[in-house]
Amino acid sequence: MVPRLEAACKARKNITIMTETMAKAILTDDKGNVCGVEAESKGSKVILKAKAVILATGGFGANLKMVAELEPSLNGFMTTNAPGATGEGITMAQKIGAAVVDMKEIQIHPTVQFDTSALITEGLRGDGAILVNTEGKRFIDEVLARDVVSKAEIDQPNSFAWLVIDNKMADASSVIKGYITKGYTFKGDTYEELAKAINIPADVFAKTMQTWNGHVKDKKDADFGRTSFANPLDTAPFYAIKVTPGIHHTMGGLKIDAGAHVLKANGEKIPGLFAAGEVVGGVHGGNRLGGNAVADFVVYGRIAGKSASEF
Repeated sequence: MVPRLEAACKARKNITIMTETMAKAILTDDKGNVCGVEAESKGSKVILKAKAVILATGGFGANLKMVAELEPSLNGFMTTNAPGATGEGITMAQKIGAAVVDMKEIQIHPTVQFDTSALITEGLRGDGAILVNTEGKRFIDEVLARDVVSKAEIDQPNSFAWLVIDNKMADASSVIKGYITKGYTFKGDTYEELAKAINIPADVFAKTMQTWNGHVKDKKDADFGRTSFANPLDTAPFYAIKVTPGIHHTMGGLKIDAGAHVLKANGEKIPGLFAAGEVVGGVHGGNRLGGNAVADFVVYGRIAGKSASEF
């Protein structure tokens, strides 16, 4: 989406994109109206005057210190977020009186590649992958909510799991092929060979796989009650990816109204300040449904633009 937005901006002669320029503060006049932004570009201060400002700076999932301060139980977690998701948009707005909501609601994703923090899409579990622990056993219905699966992983030995797929899944997915190319996977031509490659008990793992394939055939998971079945994992070679939970999305952020105006704690609008996307709190409640953030930033981005223009 970003290249298309960039091209649309460049097609309009009166829009300037400034890279290597970090916003440092939101400026207000003596009446409390937002009147611009102070930024820093290559060591120099830049003052950008504006009649309205829209914050679309994202969440704070890459600010692990801020995450841990708000939710100490997440101290030490890795993150799937881009390095820029550090929450300055929220803190800048707070300094001029903006209210926040749901700041402790932080979503963790259960399948983050253990060594690189790369996000492994949950589409793999939806398409039939399973999770096993270091004992070679399943431990959860793999397609439950992200926070539930993540907690179950944390409770396993060393707080990680192996995501298991077969070659039938790999042949059908360019995404899985990419994981293999990037070196995220371990491989075995039999269940026992894969177990040896990832250092788990071969006999237990083979039994786990055979049991799971039986569940798929019967469309009934007698162990954990999973009701989502695809094809059995029975086509060699077999692959496993080492995964652990990671910080994925921050549901908390600035308080806005239906017009995307940023609000003070007393409910008053901050004149000239608007916000959209993950910088905003209160849209997703306590646990964002996957994909809904796209609707969030598209819908509230458009509303914020319209409101700012009218203002």
